[in-house]
Amino acid sequence: METAGTQSGRGEAKPADTPHGPVAVIGAGLTGGSWAGLFAAVGLTVRMHDVDEGRLAGALERAAEAARFLAGHALAEPEAVELGLAHLTATTDLAEAVDGVTHVQESVREDLALKRAVFAAAGAAAPAGALICTSSSGLSITDIQTAAAHPERCLAAHPYNPPHLVPLVELAPGALTSPEAMRRASAFYSSVGKEPVTLTRDLPGYIANRLSAALWREAVDLVLRGVATVEDVDRAVTAGPGLRWAVMGPHLLYDLGGGEEGIGGHLEHLAGVKEGMLRDLATWTTFPPETGAALASGLAAEKGSRTCGELVAERDALLVEYMRARRERR
Repeated sequence: METAGTQSGRGEAKPADTPHGPVAVIGAGLTGGSWAGLFAAVGLTVRMHDVDEGRLAGALERAAEAARFLAGHALAEPEAVELGLAHLTATTDLAEAVDGVTHVQESVREDLALKRAVFAAAGAAAPAGALICTSSSGLSITDIQTAAAHPERCLAAHPYNPPHLVPLVELAPGALTSPEAMRRASAFYSSVGKEPVTLTRDLPGYIANRLSAALWREAVDLVLRGVATVEDVDRAVTAGPGLRWAVMGPHLLYDLGGGEEGIGGHLEHLAGVKEGMLRDLATWTTFPPETGAALASGLAAEKGSRTCGELVAERDALLVEYMRARRERR
């Protein structure tokens, strides 16, 4: 199909060496449906696979909704979306799904045995040059890839939800992944509007989830210690550092915090204060037993009468506004 040189939904041209053949999405959950919507939104031919026909039908609807959502908010070209949706199909036959593809995005549930089985089957049926990528957020790609016939072209490509809207994708090699596969993966994800970050090795939680886990532990601890409510902890993030983090990362922000002296000046003036905070931060590695009840109570107050669907719509609407503003600044 002719997609080379077209614009992705976020204004990036496809690199000349990016594969443009069909792509397969294995697993028809929320993540798989979102990935399929993104791929379709840039005009790619997408084949979804799942063993459950009902789940597949639901994922096709979510994928179409995601693709048209991007077009409706000027984050994808309407012509590319309609082209992709015209070639969006589903099958319960994994071999059929991966036949002739250049890219496989595995998004089944977080079960090592299941993912290994998918990699083994996909590796045997897909073309020899196809990349096989896991969306796993916590399992080791090194443990997964050894089940594949060609582990050198297998890697982790971890999205942030929802994948069709949040641009981050974290690429991590397994012990057997080739540098060429990592390069090709970065080019492919860039071509569909993602912003890849590349790890040098397989690491639990990658980058973003590790940072998120560290922040959330402290957020939970502040609630459990009675320092602040769930709602006020959330507001402290969204009305303060969260705004800045959406613009720049922590290293650059703290460099700016040092003024003309940069990070050296920041550390010279504030290292002692920050070290005092660090000594007082939570260090537990097992959630205290009261965590669930305490957070549920606080979240009930924060959410009020808003439903899950309403909160998702609110989240996505704000993300869209930010993404559009961010794109226009570039």
